[in-house]
Amino acid sequence: KKMMRLVVLVAASVALAVCASASELKPVHLAPLDDRASCDACQPVITNKTVIEPVPGLRATAEIIPDYGDCSVTYRGYRWEVDWGDGVSSWSPSQALMPAQAQYTYNAGGTYTVFVKYCSYPHECCIECSPAYSKTITVV
Repeated sequence: KKMMRLVVLVAASVALAVCASASELKPVHLAPLDDRASCDACQPVITNKTVIEPVPGLRATAEIIPDYGDCSVTYRGYRWEVDWGDGVSSWSPSQALMPAQAQYTYNAGGTYTVFVKYCSYPHECCIECSPAYSKTITVV
């Protein structure tokens, strides 16, 4: 499981936390310490039915088809992520595991390697992602 660095300040049994990854630092208000759920993330998978392809007009589309992997069918708290290969990433949360579609417009034509992942994301500072599915595309 991928746990981000967590700095916690405790006052009157309520925590104010700062979740930190390599690219972000943001404050997060958490419930009282005794009531917080543990990081119970599971690992969904990306199926080989996932499609990444260029679209005319400097665009690309990613149709992300996930599977439960080791997640229960009743598990809630997911997000998908797309790295478009030019320094820009997209992501969106979803309560249930379901197919997702993302589209993107590049600033310039070229060859890009696009990566997609599906992650369980039950709460801040707790995330576990599928191995990335990737494809190299040429947009014009």
